Amino acid sequence: MRERPKPPLTRRDRRTQDRLDRPLRERPRVAQSQARRPAWRSPLVLTTAAAVVLGGAVILLNQRPLPTTSGADLVAPPISYSADIVFRESLGRSDAPVVLEVYSDFQCPVCARFVRDQFPTLKTQFVDSGILRIVSRDIAFLGLGDRDESLELATGARCAAAQNRYWSFHDFVFWNQGAENRGDHSAAYLAAVANRAGVDRSTWDACMADDAFRTVLRAETATALRTGINSTPTLVLNGGTPVPGLPDPGWLTAQIQELASASSPIATSAP
Repeated sequence: MRERPKPPLTRRDRRTQDRLDRPLRERPRVAQSQARRPAWRSPLVLTTAAAVVLGGAVILLNQRPLPTTSGADLVAPPISYSADIVFRESLGRSDAPVVLEVYSDFQCPVCARFVRDQFPTLKTQFVDSGILRIVSRDIAFLGLGDRDESLELATGARCAAAQNRYWSFHDFVFWNQGAENRGDHSAAYLAAVANRAGVDRSTWDACMADDAFRTVLRAETATALRTGINSTPTLVLNGGTPVPGLPDPGWLTAQIQELASASSPIATSAP
């Protein structure tokens, strides 16, 4: 039996067959710039990583290494005092015509600027010449937390003053001041400053273990606040009106000279 001939293909069938007979084309490659990136290379991940690295660098740069127990790595203040002008928290001759009281907190950065930038000139120009006496009035109201760093610094200075080493302790603190309420002024830091200030450590340690000076300093701080002294530094010249803030050197010099001139006896001609 003969096979029945196949019906002719329609136009649609021919187009379909033609497509099937064509060779498969290679799938176009995705452009390199459009290829899927690993997750770690995404902008969000890279930005976050950069922020973490930058934050870590800032923390490291701002961390202040603790001084060694000896204090050998502390900056030595470029100032010294002769024994005849130092008595506890007072600096200068007892009969000086001008008395400058300085209320300060050892954590106060502006107080540190005043000490570093203006004390050397005040000492050379006025203290050494017998015109000025500086009296340090330590107060502690910047400290926070369980361990009040302002109070501990002031107590360390007061214990050094008991050995007549106050000004050395005072200067070493301000020339090596750490960040405020960040733990920089630790017990190790205080011990290092005390060593460089030349105190007798056994006596100073016993003083620090006692709360007597802390009680006094708290009371003195409260008294200062009641009288309106609520910022540091605050200066008082010859018992006058308290002047808060970092003083202008020219203004302070003029004030000291004016007070010194007013206290000098007026020369009279002989009869």
